Amino acid sequence: MREQILATPSAALAAFDALERGARLAVETPDIYRSRRVVLTGSGDSWFAAKAAETAFWSDGGVAAEVRTPLEAGRYQSQLFPRREIENALLVALSNSGAAARVVEAAGLWKAAGGRVLAVTRNAEGRLAVTADRRLVLPVPELPSAPGFCPYVFALLGLQLLAIRFGEVRMRITMDEAQARRAGLRRHLGDIGEVIAALDAPARAAAAGLADRRLFEFVGAGPNFAVAEYGAAKLLEASGRHALARDLEEWTHLNYFDAAPQEIATVVVVPAGSVAESRALELVAYMHRLGRRLLLVGGGATAALARSLGHAVLEITPPIAEGWSPLPTSAVLALLAAHLSEQDGAEYGRGGKGPWADSSTAATVQQSLLWEPGR
Repeated sequence: MREQILATPSAALAAFDALERGARLAVETPDIYRSRRVVLTGSGDSWFAAKAAETAFWSDGGVAAEVRTPLEAGRYQSQLFPRREIENALLVALSNSGAAARVVEAAGLWKAAGGRVLAVTRNAEGRLAVTADRRLVLPVPELPSAPGFCPYVFALLGLQLLAIRFGEVRMRITMDEAQARRAGLRRHLGDIGEVIAALDAPARAAAAGLADRRLFEFVGAGPNFAVAEYGAAKLLEASGRHALARDLEEWTHLNYFDAAPQEIATVVVVPAGSVAESRALELVAYMHRLGRRLLLVGGGATAALARSLGHAVLEITPPIAEGWSPLPTSAVLALLAAHLSEQDGAEYGRGGKGPWADSSTAATVQQSLLWEPGR
């Protein structure tokens, strides 16, 4: 897993130009103009990438965007939304394999309801690509097999480039501004490589410092709530440790009341300059008083407070715009999961053995029956 993480920035740089061209051609100009809403859907890493990119469609794309699970987008939204809303929306359906049953199902239900579907997938011939009206095919580099970081990064980059294209066509941003954003994303990939190199050893030390905790919670806001979800997922997949994610504000309503705070490792993801920073400062103080062991991933005032209270900090420098911060923050959480898995001597995905044998062929997510209205 660590080897895949280390190799991802150079793989993404090598594939960036082709991915950017694909994003510019993925949706025809008339369809961009007529899309009053973009609905992003996917499962697992695809959902996390969609959620992390959601704000890019607001800020760069100038279009109303929302993220739905495929079960909700398909069996509920496509059936209950007013037909005119469906007809004027674009469903962006993500599946790395192109075979996730619920994502394929959602795409089919949206099309049947009069909507248009863009598939974002590595499998140009898969069920999702065949079902969709258009497709954005993601690169497939040769990297070590492990809980996914590289595919997640490609999906996130593809969506961010698609959002830029929406903004360019809809004149939310000028052509020059769009090109500057694309160039900025490309440069950012080099920064991610530097972050990974700088924080690999500190992430290993942080993992050792948290290894005795029974439970893990990941906390973030905005696009970094998606990163918190991603971090919890990678820890579950790589190590099998119990992990969950919580929105920064919701933590005070729920996790705050846990009766065993001394058993919990809390990973807070707050980049420098986040609009949620003032609230994060309050929560870090609460978490400290409750006796939680903290790891702060990010920077700025929240990192300074956590460090002053004696907690571990994995600081990301230089500071980066919050909308693009999920790329480096996700890399750090992936490293943390990789190191915890190695320290635990765990098999990824429990090796697909014993009670987990159903997952060995992806049957649990790819072979489920597709639902039809009225069936």
